[in-house]
Amino acid sequence: AMKQAPGPDGIRRTRWAVVRNTYPQLQDTTIKTFFDWFPPEYCGKYNEQKHTYKITALTGCVIELMFRALDRPDHVKNLLSLEITGAWVNEAREVPEAIVDGLDGRIGRYPSKREGGCTWMGIFMDTNPPDEGSWWEVKFEKDRPKGWELFKQPSGLSSLAENRKHLPARYYEDLIEGKNRDWANVYVHGQY
Repeated sequence: AMKQAPGPDGIRRTRWAVVRNTYPQLQDTTIKTFFDWFPPEYCGKYNEQKHTYKITALTGCVIELMFRALDRPDHVKNLLSLEITGAWVNEAREVPEAIVDGLDGRIGRYPSKREGGCTWMGIFMDTNPPDEGSWWEVKFEKDRPKGWELFKQPSGLSSLAENRKHLPARYYEDLIEGKNRDWANVYVHGQY
């Protein structure tokens, strides 16, 4: 949002789609995490009926978030005419490629040229690794489009593991116990 140039009134305005595959998952995970990062009581106003959150706590910046459940290719129609700056797809392996492609066609449309135009646009996605041969693996490992980047977490058991300070001691060591190799590869080692 801070990469967006200010409009004629000096305010940086951005609009984001925040996507998860179902509304219960949005409510139980994604929105709770977002409120942990940006509590509404300090940062802005959340409209529970519309699933929108307007963050106004950053000086000279207004960030509008639209939380949306999109889990089937036919949900692309819910993106038609949407004007957004960017998107965050949470647990992206659960979201069809058609949704990501649909989002890609909607970013960069807000703010309008009349308001100074969009000076940064993009899509962030996070996920545990999907199955081998999935659209995700093909898109990121084989046919990576220009401008797409992939950042891989090291194994939770690696000396390079991130985020361990925020987890209980021996979290990954205990987690891997009794799990099969495929499960451990995805949820502990960050592999397909």
